[in-house]
Amino acid sequence: MKAPVDVSAIIISLNSKRFLRDCLETLERGPWRDVTREIIVADNGSTDGTLELLRESYPSVQVLAIGKNIGFCPAGNLAARKAAGRYLLFLNDDILVQDDAIPRLVEWMDAHPEAGMIGSRLLNIDGTDQFSSGRRFPGPMNALFGRKSVLTRLFPKAPWARRYLLSDRVNSAEPYLVDWISAAAMLVRRPAFFESGGLAEDFYYFHEMVICSRCRKAGYTVWLHPQSKIVHYEGAGSGVRTRRVRRRHIGRFHRAAYRWYCLHHGLGRWNPLRYAAGAILAVRAAALIAVDSIKPGPRSEGGDDRPEGGVAI
Repeated sequence: MKAPVDVSAIIISLNSKRFLRDCLETLERGPWRDVTREIIVADNGSTDGTLELLRESYPSVQVLAIGKNIGFCPAGNLAARKAAGRYLLFLNDDILVQDDAIPRLVEWMDAHPEAGMIGSRLLNIDGTDQFSSGRRFPGPMNALFGRKSVLTRLFPKAPWARRYLLSDRVNSAEPYLVDWISAAAMLVRRPAFFESGGLAEDFYYFHEMVICSRCRKAGYTVWLHPQSKIVHYEGAGSGVRTRRVRRRHIGRFHRAAYRWYCLHHGLGRWNPLRYAAGAILAVRAAALIAVDSIKPGPRSEGGDDRPEGGVAI
């Protein structure tokens, strides 16, 4: 049995060698203070030389070579079962850890045993906020006022957007309570993770909402630490997002949104809200696919020769 450490950093990768290299470099350079750690890369069958990079340049990194794309959540759960950390830190392969982002999380969690999960604040490469780090659960109006919707960009102070994104809190000095956090940078107390059933393998999108909801039901709290900052390329890792991939993601996103909404609100088979939600989400998905049809969609966008993909899930 492996000796215990404070943090097991788990990175799920797929065809993201150049992003993964930068991610690992920031993890190795960062000040960890007295926090002990191990790094585990769960690779979902990369064909771009990722495994060779890890073997040649990062011998201290533990590699779980899965051999095929089984999905983000199954890969994360496999790695979690092999991890020795008191905390499990899930990271996307296209992130850059800033300064002491990780020890900040660990030290705060050690001082707050009631907390089950905490997330880092996610930033764009230019330093602006992604507002994707920690949010409230979405309501019906967030079909219009979503994180990336045109209406939210036009009216960022609209109450539905502000409540959902918690945009008034993101510059706080201290951690604050949220409904759910992004798996791009998510630290979970080990008992809370397994008591919550781990990552929801039957969800493609919205799996963060599921585990955070289960964690809260298990008696833990969920937080965001705005002073723990991580740059997130968001969708740039794990292959090229061609038009076909983008359309597939739109469909999967809306199917997952429907399933989560019914699950979260306990809507039975014959509940009329179930059918209303399905109809609204179907119209929304069709509109987004129509808009996407006018965007460029070559197989290798911007000269990127990576395999087709887009995300590791």
